[in-house]
Amino acid sequence: MVLQAGLDEVACFLERADPPGSPNARPVRLVVAAIAWHLRFGGAWRRLPAGFPPWRTVYGWFRRWIEKWLFESLMRALARRQRRRCGHRATPRLAIIDTQSVKCLGVRGPRGYDGAKKLVGRKRVALVDAEGSHPGARRRARQRSGSRHVDGPR
Repeated sequence: MVLQAGLDEVACFLERADPPGSPNARPVRLVVAAIAWHLRFGGAWRRLPAGFPPWRTVYGWFRRWIEKWLFESLMRALARRQRRRCGHRATPRLAIIDTQSVKCLGVRGPRGYDGAKKLVGRKRVALVDAEGSHPGARRRARQRSGSRHVDGPR
């Protein structure tokens, strides 16, 4: 469960990073609470309870923050804060490449066989630091038309 203080902190971060354009805009705190509710309970955006802003408003802000990569920058800031709290440097000096085999059906997409684990499925690769958190690796996404990669923000 997300604590109220945590929602306030996330709302302050998002409001500083992407301030609302009009003075009579919905409070960012309510929008963040609605997004947290949606992520916790799932379902359609249209089914948000009555105490939250309209679903189109909440969904619009959510899409806007996703497109601006604000949630990724929030997670990087939290990871830096946690590293400092543990007495480490803000950015790690060492990273470990970790792989994980995931069992899946071969209905769609590529799959393979992991001989060591005797598992048919997909292999995920992650870059982690010594504590196991993601050190802000660059996200890569394939373009549809060619084989060129597009890098996300750091």
